[in-house]
Amino acid sequence: MVIPRENKLARLYIQLTEVAPDASGRADRSKITPDTILKAAQKIIAPYKLEYDYCDWWTAYQIGPWHVTRDSGIVYANIKIGQRVGTNFSKDERIFLAGDAVHTHSPKAGQGMNVSMQDTFNLAWKIGLVVNGIAKPHILKTYQSERRRIAQDLIDFDHRFSRLFSGRPAKDAADEAGVSMSVFKEAFEKGNMFASGIAVDYGASVLIAKPGNAVDQGDGTDVGPESQGGRKVVGKQDLASGIKLGMRFPSFKVLNQSDARPWHFAQWLKADGRFRIVLFAGDITKSEQKARVEKFCSTIEPVLQKYTPQGAPKHAVIQILTIHSAERQSVDIFSFPEILRPFDDKKGWDYDSIFVDAPSYHEGFGEAYKNYGVDKAEGCVVISRPDQYIGYVGSLEDAAEIESYFDTILIPANERKVEANGKIKESTESKEMPKSKEFEVVNGKSKDATAKPLDAAAGSVM
Repeated sequence: MVIPRENKLARLYIQLTEVAPDASGRADRSKITPDTILKAAQKIIAPYKLEYDYCDWWTAYQIGPWHVTRDSGIVYANIKIGQRVGTNFSKDERIFLAGDAVHTHSPKAGQGMNVSMQDTFNLAWKIGLVVNGIAKPHILKTYQSERRRIAQDLIDFDHRFSRLFSGRPAKDAADEAGVSMSVFKEAFEKGNMFASGIAVDYGASVLIAKPGNAVDQGDGTDVGPESQGGRKVVGKQDLASGIKLGMRFPSFKVLNQSDARPWHFAQWLKADGRFRIVLFAGDITKSEQKARVEKFCSTIEPVLQKYTPQGAPKHAVIQILTIHSAERQSVDIFSFPEILRPFDDKKGWDYDSIFVDAPSYHEGFGEAYKNYGVDKAEGCVVISRPDQYIGYVGSLEDAAEIESYFDTILIPANERKVEANGKIKESTESKEMPKSKEFEVVNGKSKDATAKPLDAAAGSVM
């Protein structure tokens, strides 16, 4: 495999057969040099030539054990890829494992780094909300349910991809024993989508309002709302066919209502620990639709207040972002209810929460409603988790469903002690952490009064 890199560099993946394994099945790495790798590459691409003036970096490593057989004096060595997934990703939701600590595979396609970072991105916001007393501790169980299943999907993909990578290229269309380059290309492109997280699809849980059973759609862990005494909420996927429950929020260009500046909408789904209600308000120049928007806002505002600490900004825990489909010049931000453009004593009105699906002056037309699969007249409501994955899709009349969704995740503000400035100091819910350990939050940092210092040699990844 040849991968073009920056500064006119090229990266080569070379499968070596020149260095035979010893009796233990391991190859002697001391016998592998840049010259060994170059000669192997030259043999592969013959009759074409390969030379280099400068080697920026090289390494050689073996994935999994070698299986050695001998037949008529000829040694055959085959690598068995070390494809493994850990049984548990955490210990009592106190110590967490991520990345290579719990899943190993071949070095192809950049899967290790990308999937490892997604593991911790999935975990970090959950820990942050729990230790700050905002979210209920049981959401930490969804880390294993979501990421362990993705790790298994990764291993399944890696198994297929490794076989394609190490196979002999097909000589022509009739060569069924060889690997078709079109099949290889298709697998590589799918691998890029998987490694980047675009193709990740999380199953039903307290955080994902999908139909079906949470145990079956995850790794076998029961993370459904019913397991926590909550009510199962199921999103209405047909209202936003391009915004898939359990998948990343796709991004299309929209305009800021106030200044007409074009933005990729995903730029406003910031990783700051907040949930977001995205209101597709439709065409509010129509009196009936405007009434629907006003009614939704009047019923959803108490939900936001329920989870927002006294003295904190209205959008401190759950932010509302609006995309409407009316002509931009026919409305302004004051055409919308105040909860969609909250006022701040220091910053004034919020000019960055209302957007319009309209052509820009210089960057074309994102056609957000069309690409999101949302009806321009009716609109809909979408809940985005803090990691930009879709938790719920519903209509403007589904405020009660939205409240039920958040009830299984967040702790009401009146059950938390807060400072005058809204900063969370302590959570009564934290006393229900696993194993009944004392768990408190001091100055925004978690403190376990019963925990003993961790032994660094244990190799736990926090």
